[in-house]
Amino acid sequence: MLNNTAHLVLWNAFRKGDKEAFRQLYGLYAKDLLTYGRRATHDDLLIEDCVHDLFIELWQSRANLSDTDSVKFYLFKSLRNKINHARVREDRFESSDFSGLLHPTDDFQIEHQLIEQEGEQQVFSQLRKSFELLTPRQQEAINLRFYQHFSNEEVAQIMGVNYQSACRFIYAALKTLREAVRILSVFWCCYIPTFLI
Repeated sequence: MLNNTAHLVLWNAFRKGDKEAFRQLYGLYAKDLLTYGRRATHDDLLIEDCVHDLFIELWQSRANLSDTDSVKFYLFKSLRNKINHARVREDRFESSDFSGLLHPTDDFQIEHQLIEQEGEQQVFSQLRKSFELLTPRQQEAINLRFYQHFSNEEVAQIMGVNYQSACRFIYAALKTLREAVRILSVFWCCYIPTFLI
C-alpha cells in the first residue's frame, strides 16, 4: 500500500501529463469515492457519472491543478462539490440524505460478524438504530472522521462548515453512540449465562 508521499508523487506526475500515474490514482481512489458517493443516494448511475466526470475534469485541467497536501482530501472534497451541484442541477437527491452511511456489509462488517458469532443480532440492531438516530450531518461527520480518517479540520472543509460546527457534529454523534454502548454494556451484564456466575 502506498503512503501519502507516494500518492503525492503520483499526483504531481499526473499533473505533468503522466497517463500511468493518472491510471494509478484512479485505481487507488475510484472505489472509495464511489462508496462515499453511494452513501449519499441510491442513484448509482448518478454517482458513477459524478466520479467519472470528476476524473475526466481532472485530466482535462491537470496542468492548472494546484499542489495539495492530501490527494484523498482533494478528491473527496471535489466529489462532494460535484454531488452538491448535481443535487441542485437535477433535483434528484433528497436534501442531505446521508442515511445510508452505515451498512452492515461494509463499515461495520467486522463488528457485524463478531455479533453474529455471539448470536446477538439484537445487539447489532440496537447499535444500528442508535446510528440511525444521528442526524445526516452527524453520520457524514462520523464517516469522514473515523472511516475515511480525515482530521476534524478536513471534515469541516469537506462538509463546507466551520471547524466548531464539525466538532459539534462529531461530539454529539459520539455522545449518542456512547450512550448506546453504555446501555448495551448493561444488557451484556444481564445476559451473562448463569453457569458463568
